[in-house]
Amino acid sequence: MMRNVKGQDTQGELLENRLPGEAELREDDTAPRLIGVQPEPLDAAEQPLGRVPYISLRAFGETSGFISSINQAAADRRLARANIIVSPGGLRGAVQFFATNATPDLLVIETGLQGDALFLELDALAEVCDANTKIVVIGLVNDISLYRRLMERGVGEYLVSPVGALGLIDVVLRLFPQDEAARLGKVLAFIGAKGGAGSSTVAQNTAWSLAQQGTKVLLADLDLYFGTAALNYNIDAPVGFTEQLAGAERPDEAFFERLLHTHGPNLSILAGATASRDVAPPALAVLDQVLERARATFPFVVLDLPHEWTPWVRQALLSADEVIITAEPDLASLRNARMMFDLLKAERPNDADPLLVLNRIGVVKRDEIKPDEFAATFGAPAKAKFSFAPKVFSQASNSGQMIAVVSPASGRPFMQLAQALISKAPTQERRRFLGWRRRN
Repeated sequence: MMRNVKGQDTQGELLENRLPGEAELREDDTAPRLIGVQPEPLDAAEQPLGRVPYISLRAFGETSGFISSINQAAADRRLARANIIVSPGGLRGAVQFFATNATPDLLVIETGLQGDALFLELDALAEVCDANTKIVVIGLVNDISLYRRLMERGVGEYLVSPVGALGLIDVVLRLFPQDEAARLGKVLAFIGAKGGAGSSTVAQNTAWSLAQQGTKVLLADLDLYFGTAALNYNIDAPVGFTEQLAGAERPDEAFFERLLHTHGPNLSILAGATASRDVAPPALAVLDQVLERARATFPFVVLDLPHEWTPWVRQALLSADEVIITAEPDLASLRNARMMFDLLKAERPNDADPLLVLNRIGVVKRDEIKPDEFAATFGAPAKAKFSFAPKVFSQASNSGQMIAVVSPASGRPFMQLAQALISKAPTQERRRFLGWRRRN
């Protein structure tokens, strides 16, 4: 489903919106093979992080491949706030259009023009383009001197064709960061394939294990009625954070700090469930602001989600950088996990697949699906496997301790999962458009 995208129908198909006198789109395969073109990032470590603020974006393309990439990027969660319009016509079409129309915040142009013809058209665009508009040019030539000339002319970025959706998302996020000073933390959403699968235990112990690695972590218990974070971390939280949000239109940093409970030097908790019987789910806009504040403060934000499909649980899943599904090796979990994988893949086409965690393996007298056969259904091995150890888990829960404290052996898989999630965290340095560009 397309979000905030004009010039398209609800199925995401491009409407015929050709400008008067425009030429037909050129064929994609006319572009030569180029050196230094980076492939689309596939692993979660390569995923662009963050969300753009409310901006207007206009794109003019010459190939159907570019227009398809723009449409795919426009549907992505990270550009949900951008108002995006795409038309054919390339650089010349943009010059013609903006001679009589206001320019947007960001202008993305695909062009096959080269040499003097390219710069003549750019000069013509400068005559009709607002000085505050940022411009991204996508061209055919992979050349450092061309890049420098374009930067001297005030172009915001130059990319070598072809550029996929993730490449476009990445450059928009770099040109329009939501907060210039924000550290973009990674949001990890944990949810069970069925009730009682142990997702909260996995989320809380993984958050604690992440904190043991020396990184700052926030765990948000979003099970508003029956959350266990306060109990399992042995925290006295008479009022849940959602109750404190009541009436808050825009939580500032000081207000956000008052919501937090600390558990050791690196772990903070937003406690959910309380003794109150009248707990109302937060407004979607308020929840969104809290999560944005959290990811600007903590390198890792762990969301402990209940097994339900409310609007705010759905929004949390769709906006997370990584989704971890906890399942038991039985048929009900297999069916539900498969449905969740398929839904998330459809709604998040540019993101990596969710991670699978298998819990309660080896329950006595239960007919189980073999873990490897269970994971094979999803095309990848389970990221972590937890054996059925009721004595250890119940002892930890009753004493308000983490599994690794009660039994280092039982807690080892949580540490391994935490290390895997840290290793998938993106590096701070972004790759430039030329992979072979030397540093000065």
